[in-house]
Amino acid sequence: MDDIKVNVEDYNFVQTSVVNNIKIKIMNIDLFKSITLCVTLLTNNKNVDNRILKLSGEEYTNWGNDDNYIINLVLTKLGLSKKS
Repeated sequence: MDDIKVNVEDYNFVQTSVVNNIKIKIMNIDLFKSITLCVTLLTNNKNVDNRILKLSGEEYTNWGNDDNYIINLVLTKLGLSKKS
């Protein structure tokens, strides 16, 4: 079944969660051009939300083989800090 989009009347949906860890997964790599990441926001290992980030250009080039670069970039883009 294909995705189906349905218009609905406005509905206020408010959710507040304390995110205490994230999971970063590579969704797609376009070699030498870009990488698409799915970042799962977690509360005590329970999925709260997913964010899709595409890194290209200088961000992609700077990655090289250093996964810590990706971690730090994702944290910065999402306004998060690594716990000591």
